[in-house]
Amino acid sequence: MTASRGHDDISLEGQVAIVTGAGNGLGRAHALELARRGAAVVVNDVAVTDGGAWTADAVAAEIIAGGGQAIASYDSVATQEGGEAMVSLACRTFGSIDVVVHNAGVWRNVRFEDMTAAMLDPVLDVHLRGAFFVTVPAWRVFKAKRYGRVVLTSSATGVFGRDAGSNYAAAKAGLIGLGRALAIEGAQAGVMVNCVLPMAATSNVRRPMPPGVREQIAESLAVMQHRRQPERVSALVAYLASPRCSVTGKAFSAAAGRYASVFIGVTEGWCSPGEEFATAEDIAARLELIENTARYTVPSSVFDEFDAIAAAIDASGRAGVV
Repeated sequence: MTASRGHDDISLEGQVAIVTGAGNGLGRAHALELARRGAAVVVNDVAVTDGGAWTADAVAAEIIAGGGQAIASYDSVATQEGGEAMVSLACRTFGSIDVVVHNAGVWRNVRFEDMTAAMLDPVLDVHLRGAFFVTVPAWRVFKAKRYGRVVLTSSATGVFGRDAGSNYAAAKAGLIGLGRALAIEGAQAGVMVNCVLPMAATSNVRRPMPPGVREQIAESLAVMQHRRQPERVSALVAYLASPRCSVTGKAFSAAAGRYASVFIGVTEGWCSPGEEFATAEDIAARLELIENTARYTVPSSVFDEFDAIAAAIDASGRAGVV
């Protein structure tokens, strides 16, 4: 399962990748694409078919049948032991680890007033804690070899929200923050970390939902129904997982063949003059100015935001009044 080679081809030959949640859907498409480009792949999934077979086995077998290298992992991303076992398996089998694609996920669709620990914990465990548990042991290898790629699967829901999805949104938003922080930590060690916000036809969208939510989602997705193949997302993942990747700390939307950068910006806002304390009335009177998006910055770290605040304070002091 090797790609045809041209002078512009993006190759992952010699790379070793872990793809979590790779037994079906997006994860399967990612694993196959990375393998097609030459990577040895640890295909991780805890799912089994109705007949009791591991889905990870089928995907690993498909890669091997195509001439690639793969091994199945049935460890849970939701435990520290599971994450360590995956990285250990990669290093024992293929000699090292170069790429982590954290794609594993679960849905528990429920309105906020009906939220319970049983609906919250699995979502946080798999999406958010799972990213920590798999990436931490890989990170140690990355830093030692001064190279690594991490691709975290966030979601538009985590950035923009949706009805009956507070647990999922919180977990996915956490991955945006994790990706930004790890990009800063990894910058001096050749480790690049980015997030993808995919939209594709997967089994998760068939899970139980409160009345009306499934219909709302179906209506929104109707126009792109014929373009929701998981392989469309895998093109972006392959780039971000490759040595050719030149960005870090970014988030990219990949939906129906449309690829876009997703960013968090800060408006120029308003700064209370001099040493004055703003009042609630001041905020109300200037809310339009505070929210005005005509001028904004996109901080690359919290320190960029600190610098912008300091500049605003300095400007307000020199102006005397605003």
